[in-house]
Amino acid sequence: MAEVKQINTRTLVSWLKHKKEFTILDIRPNSEREEWFIPESKYFNAYEELKAGNKNALDGFEFNHKNPVVTLCARGKLSHFAAELLASKGVVTYSLEGGMNAWNNAYDTQETVFDNFKIIQIRRVAKGCLSYIIGSQNEAIVIDSSLNPIVYKEIADTENWQIKYVTDTHIHADYVSRTLELAKETNAMHLLNANAKVAFPYTAIKDQEIIKLGNTEIKILFTEGHTLESTSFIVDDKVIVTGDTLFTDGIGRPDLKAEKEEVVLKAKLLYKSLQKIVSLSETILVMPAHISKSIFIGQPFITETLKNIKENIKSLKFQETAFVETIISKLPPTPPNYLTISEINKLGNFEGYNLLDLEAGTNRCAIS
Repeated sequence: MAEVKQINTRTLVSWLKHKKEFTILDIRPNSEREEWFIPESKYFNAYEELKAGNKNALDGFEFNHKNPVVTLCARGKLSHFAAELLASKGVVTYSLEGGMNAWNNAYDTQETVFDNFKIIQIRRVAKGCLSYIIGSQNEAIVIDSSLNPIVYKEIADTENWQIKYVTDTHIHADYVSRTLELAKETNAMHLLNANAKVAFPYTAIKDQEIIKLGNTEIKILFTEGHTLESTSFIVDDKVIVTGDTLFTDGIGRPDLKAEKEEVVLKAKLLYKSLQKIVSLSETILVMPAHISKSIFIGQPFITETLKNIKENIKSLKFQETAFVETIISKLPPTPPNYLTISEINKLGNFEGYNLLDLEAGTNRCAIS
């Protein structure tokens, strides 16, 4: 077979960011493709034929033969065979090292600037997970870190910010938080909702408390419902970081880690929390912890005004009884490994776990 090169996720992100002309070929089973995928990729249903070793499996795949092709599977093994088949026809081919599981940690950034502060949104493009670094003067807070701490440290260093605070909007169930690790490496103050039940020490924050960051104020707003320790952060009355309580196109689910009666209780708490948020200024920008779809590299900053969200999410207009009934009737399938992940986040220790396998799959925390 012809020589096949490997390409890592960092290089693939760079190619996409700089709009290099090439094709990403996804050869996974259709069921995996429907679960999550790289938006810029093309799909060709050849998994079974490739698995059987059929050297003609890709004969029907149409693409520009002048441009390189990057083949993609779940873990980077079968994609190597697919790349060999294309390379044997003279096509410059690469196999994505680690496959879709490795792409789980691929990220890009976008930023927006206000009078007294700047926000950088760090996006895990496969899962739609969103982290934030908010900087004012030479100080910064990191919210919902889900990547290796070096990512946030490098961004802060580039901006000449010292990471003063780190925090999570809640105890996550779909990815392993890296906030505790980041706190240890930066000596930042680890803030968490006073109701958080975790096995490690932190600095408790209270509802309506004000945190000073440079010449900016961040107001704490307890927004229970998705979890009992869910917290939102209001920055200078211009931005609200809402975690999984309110998304740009949906609301958080109240059923994870809860029995039937507790689901109803949490749905009622969620209703009350959303009422707090919708009472804020309609010009405030909502910045959630997720979106429900994979992100294009270079996609604009993901946010929406509260006004537009109130107009587009019908359940925000419901009274409590109708809200609870509707939410419970629309619960999506539970995320894979969510019990294990939430337990890891409570303990603050992921030693012995393979995070690429544990976190694989799309986000399922939203109800549209």
